[in-house]
Amino acid sequence: MPAKDPVTDIVNHELLKLLPADAEVIVEIGIGKGASGEQYKRINPFGQYMGVESNPEYRSTAATRVDFVAAQIADLPIHLGEVDCLVYSNVLNLSTDLGTSLREYLPWLKPDGQAIAYIPNLQFWQRLSHLFRGKWEGEAEFLRDRQQLQFLTIESIKETFAEANFFAYEIQTVYPNTTPEEVEQFDRFLQAALPLAQYLGLSPENFKLTSQSIGYIVKATKTPLTVPRLLVQTFIAAAAGCDRIRVLEPDRFTASIAGARTISATVNQTMRLNVAFPDEAKVFIWQRALLLYPQDIQKQKAIAQKGYLIVAEHDDDPYFWPENADNKFLLFYSSHCVQTSTELLAQHLKQFNPNVTVFQNHLAWLPPQRDYNDDSISLFFGALNRQKDWEPIMPALNQVLAKYPQIIVKVIHDRQFYDAVISPRKQFQAWCPYEQYQEILHTCDIGVLPLMDTQFNRMKSDLKFLEHAGHGVVALASPTVYANSISGGETGLIYRSPTEFAAHLTALILDRDLRQKIARNAYNWVREHRLLCRHYRERREWYLEMRSQLPRLNQELFDRCPEIFG
Repeated sequence: MPAKDPVTDIVNHELLKLLPADAEVIVEIGIGKGASGEQYKRINPFGQYMGVESNPEYRSTAATRVDFVAAQIADLPIHLGEVDCLVYSNVLNLSTDLGTSLREYLPWLKPDGQAIAYIPNLQFWQRLSHLFRGKWEGEAEFLRDRQQLQFLTIESIKETFAEANFFAYEIQTVYPNTTPEEVEQFDRFLQAALPLAQYLGLSPENFKLTSQSIGYIVKATKTPLTVPRLLVQTFIAAAAGCDRIRVLEPDRFTASIAGARTISATVNQTMRLNVAFPDEAKVFIWQRALLLYPQDIQKQKAIAQKGYLIVAEHDDDPYFWPENADNKFLLFYSSHCVQTSTELLAQHLKQFNPNVTVFQNHLAWLPPQRDYNDDSISLFFGALNRQKDWEPIMPALNQVLAKYPQIIVKVIHDRQFYDAVISPRKQFQAWCPYEQYQEILHTCDIGVLPLMDTQFNRMKSDLKFLEHAGHGVVALASPTVYANSISGGETGLIYRSPTEFAAHLTALILDRDLRQKIARNAYNWVREHRLLCRHYRERREWYLEMRSQLPRLNQELFDRCPEIFG
């Protein structure tokens, strides 16, 4: 297999995460082989991702990955003023006339369209080291075409975008992931280079920050921003499992909206309350935090005094953890408002705070559609703390497995479930990264989703069903939670007794056509209804609405917790 081109066949993840997730038309200038566009189509399968590429070989490859590719934008099936977003990844620095390159494409943008560009930083310390050593030929990002080369600094980037009539409203600094060895190398470089920086009149701190940056991402619009600017700052208290689906992915999508920024911190990091720009509406989100009574009232007081809207994010029954009651449910009544995952849980949380809204869980990206060529059948179970839920159906499961010993059983996390299964073909994977969880799920055919009818379970979401549907796995589920999402016999199967569980499982094992029909239906349902790209703007709109009601919310907060204002 030929090696990947370091510029044209690698996904630029820093750029990808800032592309508007619900765009109707995106055009990437210099699309290369279309790797980033292919990934974007998994985030937003409804929009059109197109590319402009002069290299015929690259263009041919990209055409298999995205919707349309042409040698020039005029040959794409679009008209002037129809593009939501122009994308430049490692190409602006290769133009002999950057201003002309930008102005050429400006008319194709919608009035509220934007351009997002990644530009490698010439002053990155490793590049400077290469240059000093005479090894500049190794910088592939700058040498896609040796006849076209622009040396851009952050100041020249600002000037060029302005001269091209773009309004660059934000320039983000991109820092590379570094190994401990690279950190040590940078420290030695800095120690040697600082005297030169001081001789040139450069601020040591600015020189350090600039030389640490591998590149810049420019976010620019065709017309000046008129929408309110927003900062969403999230404190992640429970990083295992629920942070990704509840805040990290929604925050990432929110950051793709022009004028919106998102920042997150964990329990090992310091809460910084001085990071907002003067014109930003500020939102602070506590994700699953346990605030201690009464000492943590001071934390809420500090946040409120900085002018933040304080939001509590919680997606489980708070009574399940005695610590919440021990601390008088401080998180909920000392915040301005609450966001959660289901309507039932929202009604439950309103006993602490009347300002509660629901943001359902969604998939941030759509897995590739399954190709069912393997005749083997795999059963999946991946959960934690579910013993009381699966114990009633375990005898029925083992009876079916005894009758069909060819079934492969794949278990993640739950060792007790694995030990209870009687099968010569069972596999166990301990707690693993989410990416590995998905890889295993994607190889299975039937998934078991048991939830007993308890108060705690009734307030859970249907996320497991969404994951199964997205990966082409038929969900065999309890009615608790899942009956509200699954259409029985169409997008999954619901069991109401161990006997019905065994009957449904047997039918799925014996009937390949039934399995694949249900799996396809569920996949299409998730694609149409539960992808984040169609719902992420709801959060921004709610935050801005709550911000507009801050005087009322502050009065209510004073009535519930006057100590915050004391």
